[in-house]
Amino acid sequence: MNVVILENIRSAYNVGNIIRTADALWWQVRLTWYTPSPIDTQKVVKTSLGAETNVGLKQFGHTPEAIAFAREQNLPVFAAEITKDSVSLASLQNNDYQGGVTIIFWNEIDGVLASTLTLVDKIVHIPMQGIKESLNVGQSSAIFMRALQKR
Repeated sequence: MNVVILENIRSAYNVGNIIRTADALWWQVRLTWYTPSPIDTQKVVKTSLGAETNVGLKQFGHTPEAIAFAREQNLPVFAAEITKDSVSLASLQNNDYQGGVTIIFWNEIDGVLASTLTLVDKIVHIPMQGIKESLNVGQSSAIFMRALQKR
């Protein structure tokens, strides 16, 4: 099983986009904090185009609850973030996540909460070649989901 946790994502359109990508690649989705839900946000439904009914969607009040649920499933938990301790997505080995993985994606302004980073097994970043340090959360999540797809 592969799971994405969306932590404090503000844009309903980004959430819908991520849900569609999760459906295409057979990932499950967890929503935390104030991330918009298709249950009560029409913009998410509009963008996800029905995929929200097929992704094993669960909503948690706080990210630590979603992490605890992932741990109950024996899934390693990674955070998609750039820090001094993060490792490159390209450096991960299959044995780091061969039984599945959970990846936490972030708020577009502040990143993954510092308190959340203390709870994860690895902090992983996408190596950037250009002048920008990051990508939109929708594009980043697609890159991560495809790269870490169970083989």
